[in-house]
Amino acid sequence: MPVYSSQLFGNTPDGKQNITHVMLAQHGPIIDVTISIPQPLAELYTRQNKTIPSPIAGIGLIDTGATRSCVDAVIMKQLGVHPIGIATSGTAAGPVNHSLYPAHFTFPAAKIEIDFASVVGVNLTGQEAGGKHIVALIGRDVLAMGIGSFR
Repeated sequence: MPVYSSQLFGNTPDGKQNITHVMLAQHGPIIDVTISIPQPLAELYTRQNKTIPSPIAGIGLIDTGATRSCVDAVIMKQLGVHPIGIATSGTAAGPVNHSLYPAHFTFPAAKIEIDFASVVGVNLTGQEAGGKHIVALIGRDVLAMGIGSFR
């Protein structure tokens, strides 16, 4: 079972980087992630001599309250991926319908790649951590794969 350990760093007054609980409190448990089209679609584009869209990098926020991983729907549109279904999620404001998209996540620091049959498209506009755009919510579906030790 793969395990990935990540540490959050902050700058001390003398300019050195130091592990800090303040970063966790301010930004939550985060990990760099790159979103791209799913591998079967990339293979189809290659066979058809179509240009494969460049992956989009950002921050993944680990969300233990999310059953399934989510991605910013705007990113999926930028990648040219069409929705394949609808999912209803329960929110504090009541049920909300979201589009489902096939997607590929790469976690560069952990050297882990995951091809999803579907992730939930959500609105993450304006959500940032450490000056980087949050592009995905990493749900329990990923955590159940064994990526479970984030510090």
